Amino acid sequence: MKKFLVLLTICQIMISCNTENYPYSDEETEQFLNEVVKNAKATITDLTEIDRKPADKFGILTRYTLSKKDQDEYHKNNGTIVNKDGNIYDFNTYNLKDYQLKNEKNEVLKFVDNGAAKTLQGLPFGEYENVLCRNLGIMFNLNKKFEKLNGFINIEFEMSNGMKKEVKIPVNISINDKVPD
Repeated sequence: MKKFLVLLTICQIMISCNTENYPYSDEETEQFLNEVVKNAKATITDLTEIDRKPADKFGILTRYTLSKKDQDEYHKNNGTIVNKDGNIYDFNTYNLKDYQLKNEKNEVLKFVDNGAAKTLQGLPFGEYENVLCRNLGIMFNLNKKFEKLNGFINIEFEMSNGMKKEVKIPVNISINDKVPD
């Protein structure tokens, strides 16, 4: 039964990533990628903000502007949107191209594979400069703890239609930071 469920999940992923079913124009895709790259920043996690103890996890937060249709639905339904398959971020994956991370002891930190899919995760909506956006995130696990983490990450975001954008994200975070709203 487990093998069947794994196979079923793989088939669903393959079908959802099929470029023939990709419903977004090149212009929409380019705008999405430009916003994701422009808004990407490193941050501590919610738990780190609460605990203020050395951590071995951090994230990348980013966002993109919701379509007019989604914004209208959000306002019409008192701040809710029906979650559905086929959001533009569902067609995105990322690849780590390069990174250098050091903690306050000048130790080199490495990523630990947490088994998570290499996709942007949908987070709550946010309003920035009176524009409604969908927040997105990636969570990373590290091989050592940090109180301060410095360095950079080069990430390439790729859409299932083949369009790509790469960004170098500076990392300069501390367990004493606040998680951005």
